[in-house]
This record gives sequence, C-alpha cells and structure tokens, in this order.
Amino acid sequence: MYKDLLAPMIHAGGDLHALDCAARYAAMFGARLTALESINLPVPTPGPWGMVPSSAMNEVYDILRSEAGVRSERYRERLAAHDIASHVRVVESLFVNPDVTAAEHARYADLVVIGSCSEGSAELPVVRTYFSSLLLGSGRPVLVIPRDWKMEPLRRAVIGWRPTREATRAVHDALPLLHLAEQVDVVEAGPRGEPLGDGDQPGADIAAHLSRHGLTVRVDVHEQYQEAVASALLRHCAQVKAQLLVVGGYGHSRLREWALGGTTRELLEFGNVPILFSH
Repeated sequence: MYKDLLAPMIHAGGDLHALDCAARYAAMFGARLTALESINLPVPTPGPWGMVPSSAMNEVYDILRSEAGVRSERYRERLAAHDIASHVRVVESLFVNPDVTAAEHARYADLVVIGSCSEGSAELPVVRTYFSSLLLGSGRPVLVIPRDWKMEPLRRAVIGWRPTREATRAVHDALPLLHLAEQVDVVEAGPRGEPLGDGDQPGADIAAHLSRHGLTVRVDVHEQYQEAVASALLRHCAQVKAQLLVVGGYGHSRLREWALGGTTRELLEFGNVPILFSH
C-alpha cells in the first residue's frame, strides 16, 4: 500500500496536471502527498580570492526564492481542493542539479509522480533529465502522467512483461495499483525463445504468481519482429482502453538520460497512458 507520494515540480507544462492526478491517487490510498519545489541556485563565480558570494549573487538568490514562494503557494491552493494530507516542500540545489535533489527526496516516498510532455515538445529534455535521475537514482517507482490524460477509474492495467529484474521490480512496485484494476493483461512483446532459462511461458508464470495475489490476469503474446516493443505495448493499451501500463525501466546510471533503453525512451516520449516504470 502506498502511504507517501512525491510529485516533483520540474517546471514543465505538465506539472499542475500531474499534481492533480497525484492528489487523486493519494486519495485512493489514503496517502500523504508532497509537492517538491526545487530552487536551482547558481554557483557563485570564483574570483581572485576564491568562491566569495557577492551582493549581486545574493539578489539573484532572493529573486529565485521569491519566485519559488509564489509557485509553492499556487501548489498549496491546488492541493487544498483535495481531501488529502499534503505538504509543499521547498528545497535548494546549489552544488548539485535539481533533478538529483529530487531523486534524493524521492527515496522517502513509495511512489513518484511526474508529468510528461507533448510529442516533440521543447520540454522533452527537461522531462527526460528528471525522469532519468528519478528512475535510476531514487530506487523508487516513477509514474509518468501524459499531459492530456483524463483521470478515470482504473479498470484495466497492462504489464509489459519480460523476465528481467527491472520488470519484476515494476510488477511488485505496482501491486497497490494493480489491485484497483478489474483485469490485468500480461503482454509479452518481442522475440521469444531466447536461451535465458526463463521457461517456455514466462508470461504464464508471472500471471500465475499475480493470480495468487488475488488479481484477475490474462496473458497476451505479441511475437512481432517488425514492430517495436513500445509500439506493441501502446497499441495493446489502446485496444483494451487501459488506464495503466507497467514496465521495467532500463538504462545506465553513469550516462543518465542519454543511456535510457530504446523502449523506455520511446514510452516516455510517446506514451498516452499513465506508465509506471521501475528500475
């Protein structure tokens, strides 16, 4: 059960919508929601006597803190419309990037909720940077909400299943949400028969496991070599009118956003349904 949700404000167009959706998820679980506002303070320029803060830099800090205060008040007003326990936390990032600060605070939450952006948006690099840091650096699941998503009851959930550590982590991180669904589809997308010792029917095995958790599960296999895995998963979600997709998120922490796996990157950019990623 989720008891602590975190919604980092990444200063992109999807922030407020993601905050509203996070509040509704918090209401479902009786959870506390924290909106995280990060202030990115520029590092003082070194001078002849080292790093000495100047009065001009202090004025810049005051302006940034004032702007953050205005945004924070807007978040409080928005959260007040929901009957949940909520808090707006303001943190300052001086010697680390704000996305790294967000990942550090996410370690004390059960679920992180962020907004995505429209396909081809100029905000995509910002969203990708925060998403990568949260996914690879926090150890917590990240739920990405499409900017134009209309919140509705969770009736159908889809799991993009491959027998990997990341996918297994995602399934178990998503269990509180999966229990809200009337039906869960386990979708095996991509080539099968790889010699990984996973058995002939890894989808059936995870479905049997989830059924013992009280879930109603069916397995769907997409052996389509010509279609990208992300496309197959999103197409299935559209066909069954799913309200949630659960997948493992792949990448390498050393390279951050530039090393997200192809499927992870495509789902982040083109996803039109809430997607829970775990790493």
